[in-house]
Amino acid sequence: MNNTIEFTAKINKGMIVIPQEYHEDLQEELEVEVIVRPKRKQRLIDRLTENPVSAAGWRHLTRDQIHNIAFPF
Repeated sequence: MNNTIEFTAKINKGMIVIPQEYHEDLQEELEVEVIVRPKRKQRLIDRLTENPVSAAGWRHLTRDQIHNIAFPF
C-alpha cells in the first residue's frame, strides 16, 4: 500500500483519532507520518463571507449604479 491519506484531527492528550472512514485502509503494519501545523487564523473577510452581516435599508446595486454613486461627475 503506497497511497497518501490526509485529514485534519484534533489532538487530545497526545492521541490523534483516525476518522472511521480510513479504518479499513489501515489494517496492516504501516509507517505513519504526522505533520503538525498551527491552525490558521481566520481572516475577517473569511468570517464575513461565511456569516454576512445584515444591514437595515440594504439594497443590491448594479455596477453602473455603484459607479454613479461613487463618482457622480
